Amino acid sequence: MKAFILCGEIEPKMFPFDKHYQINSLPILNKEMIFWQIDRLLKVGILESDIYVFLSYKPDQTRNLLRKYREINCIDPTLNLDVFLRNNLEQFKEGVIIQKGNCLISLDDLTYLKESEEDTSVLLIEKKQKSIDMIGAFVVNNQVNQFLAHAREHYVNSEVAGVFKLDKHALETISYANYGFSQRVTGAMIPNQLFIENGLNDYLKEGNKIQPVFAQDKVHSLQFPWDILNVNAYYLNSFTKEINGYSIGDNSSVSKESTINGNIQIGNNSIIGKNVTINGNVIIGDNVNVDTGAIINGPVLIGNNSYVKDYAKLEPNTVIGCENRIGHNAEVEGVTMKGISAIHYSEMYGVIGQYVDIAAACVCGIVRFNDTPQIHKINGRTYSDTYSNAIFIGDYTRTGINNIFFPGVKVGSECALYPGLNVEKDIPHETLVIKKEEHIEKEWGYKKYGW
Repeated sequence: MKAFILCGEIEPKMFPFDKHYQINSLPILNKEMIFWQIDRLLKVGILESDIYVFLSYKPDQTRNLLRKYREINCIDPTLNLDVFLRNNLEQFKEGVIIQKGNCLISLDDLTYLKESEEDTSVLLIEKKQKSIDMIGAFVVNNQVNQFLAHAREHYVNSEVAGVFKLDKHALETISYANYGFSQRVTGAMIPNQLFIENGLNDYLKEGNKIQPVFAQDKVHSLQFPWDILNVNAYYLNSFTKEINGYSIGDNSSVSKESTINGNIQIGNNSIIGKNVTINGNVIIGDNVNVDTGAIINGPVLIGNNSYVKDYAKLEPNTVIGCENRIGHNAEVEGVTMKGISAIHYSEMYGVIGQYVDIAAACVCGIVRFNDTPQIHKINGRTYSDTYSNAIFIGDYTRTGINNIFFPGVKVGSECALYPGLNVEKDIPHETLVIKKEEHIEKEWGYKKYGW
């Protein structure tokens, strides 16, 4: 059996991480998502040479990541899936697993799908919410009856997870499918693009069967910046629960003057120094220095070649990227990417992009006065989530001393913020924001003081 990974087009809803990232190049526990996808395909027995990655937005980034895999097939972004299938169908007569690039499923669920009885199966999520923002399936008597997009619950009873096992005939049907959705809910407006589910509706109309396989584990579909927090928190909790006792790598040490209230896993050449307090389970990479009164409240992961010291504090569900510098009373919660710096009494909660400079005394407000999730308006639609109150800062942005970030604000990549600025709304990519103040000057001195 072979496998396709379909990298997606640019996703504006992922702002501010749309400019510099193909979605499956975003980090999960400091490893790009496409590596998680490929590793799991390899573990279920699919050969490296039988994996096809369909490039799309930022193809150079994906090619660069995949250079360590010598046999993976990269399909040029000018070659659409349907055209590729029409020209190469005979190569896939044993069937294909197709996975959408923004989707991550567990190894167990991938195994269940691959080993399902029918040659054509679809991984589904049991529908529990009333949201219509998905492609759904109507399942009757353990068979998929039809697929519909943006349908209410009386039309569908499950959600398509984004992973399929398809036989040669299903692939051929998809290769000749209309773009959009031929079968739709009255009044629904569908983009003019190829949908695998639309081709599978044609496959069902021909009298073929599609077996539903319901996911047993969490399925992550990355579309919004807060999804980065969701997926990292999920896997961080899962991995840290497996730590038992102390695991300390070569040339690493834990000071007797530190306080460890939990289980720790430490890589090579790393140090936990004096007066450090660790609560909960923590994973520390290679060449990491945790020192001088740092407080780590797990679960936490600290990436390679980083330091956390000088009374800095990391809160639960935090993933610190590689080459980070967290020091001098900085407090961080969420996900930081490679190369960020946060020191001098800053307090940040959210997703911080690569090489962002968090200046002294930067703080974020994450609780609204009415204690509700922050509503984000994107392309005329409104969205919210458990983590939508967090702050999101794109790559290579410089903050200013004493910036205050309001709940849920998003700052684009390659921006610069003036000192003392209140960031109350989203800031586009490549924007300099300067604070304009009006000063009133009056005469003053000991006479005015009252002598």
